[in-house]
Amino acid sequence: MSESENRTHSSEQSPRLGGGKAYAMWGVAMAGYVFAVTCRSSLSATGIEAAHHFGTTSTALSMFLYLQLFVYAIMQIPAGVLLDRFGARKLIATGGLFMAVGQALMAIAPVTALAIIGRGIVGMGDAMTFISVIRLVSAWFPFRQVPLMNQLTSMLGGMGQIISIYPFVWLLDLTNWQIAFLSLTGVGVCIAAAVLMGVRDDPRQTGRHHERPQGGLRAAMGGLKAALKTPGTFCGFWVHATTWFSINMMNQLWGFPFLLAVEHYSRAQASAYLAIGMVINVAWALIMGRVAGIHPIHGRAAIVYITVGAQMICWTILLLTPGPHPTWFMVLLLLAMSSGGPASNIAFDFARDTNSPANLGAATGFANTGGFLSSAIVFLGVGLLLDAQGATNPNLYTDHVMRMAVLIQYPLWILGLTAFTIMLPRTIRILRTRFDR
Repeated sequence: MSESENRTHSSEQSPRLGGGKAYAMWGVAMAGYVFAVTCRSSLSATGIEAAHHFGTTSTALSMFLYLQLFVYAIMQIPAGVLLDRFGARKLIATGGLFMAVGQALMAIAPVTALAIIGRGIVGMGDAMTFISVIRLVSAWFPFRQVPLMNQLTSMLGGMGQIISIYPFVWLLDLTNWQIAFLSLTGVGVCIAAAVLMGVRDDPRQTGRHHERPQGGLRAAMGGLKAALKTPGTFCGFWVHATTWFSINMMNQLWGFPFLLAVEHYSRAQASAYLAIGMVINVAWALIMGRVAGIHPIHGRAAIVYITVGAQMICWTILLLTPGPHPTWFMVLLLLAMSSGGPASNIAFDFARDTNSPANLGAATGFANTGGFLSSAIVFLGVGLLLDAQGATNPNLYTDHVMRMAVLIQYPLWILGLTAFTIMLPRTIRILRTRFDR
């Protein structure tokens, strides 16, 4: 075969990345991720209803999300190893089924303990989903498009938050607790079936069979060890752990009680405020994705420092001044908090660009652990601080006790920024060898 024929044959065999089929694969997988965010945030606007439904204290209410996020966090590394071995299709579908089962338990649980277990199962399914979609993006899109597609994945996943605030709450008000949560069970089963039938792990894959990597579990564990030896993996971990927990705290559980108690918002105003944050998230994702792509070394670090610094300044002003605060300041606070979601995605850029493709699942999973661990600490910490002040149920959530409870954020910001600053120089040296060539 001549050289020109070889080039033609190679071109014919190479799959086309980023085409219509790639977007179709991504779209079906995105349905799984939107469902995951919906399940994750289904207690956001229903936290007070959950407290009344189960007759729980503030600490017990925190345990719903604490266990969910703790399970999510500890499952990230095993999920990354499983992702490298079994592929994105199977993990997204399995995650959807786990979340469906967890929501069913939330619907029918006669006691709080069983409902908390249900949230833990939701966390297990959720843990399998996002990193699998990120891996699918890396397989189906050209390298230059991957950072933007990662931002779009995270950004559009926020639709799940809007679904939980409006359609889900509307269904809960129209029917009852059981029907609302069982409806999510049905949706999860349908999405899992669609993913199994429609998604392929790789453009070269002609059937549904996933070709497992050579070496079995030993090779997978070797990839995990290699990822953990890379400073960029830990740098990504601390980025995720530091930037995201503030907006997560507000969106997932404590936003409604805080806004009602401190800012004297109505439930409709609080819903609108948090929903606007999802729109702001879109703008931040596009801006930060562009900056991180153009300036992959110093631009990424600047995003992290500016985001966390803005959050700390705005929260400090809010907590030191009496409420309700003027609209312009609440907009600034929302801008600062909403930047945390897109900024946390910089973690995956650090992990991807400092690890080999063979270790990508494990590295991404470990980096993704950071924000969920810090969020779990914040969720539980707020509940414990509320109970310590005697605010054991939503009727006792006052301006003062809510202000004191959210102070749990400051130690995590300080720890995260310090650790990120320590890991950054070694990570930058690796990035320079890649981007300065």
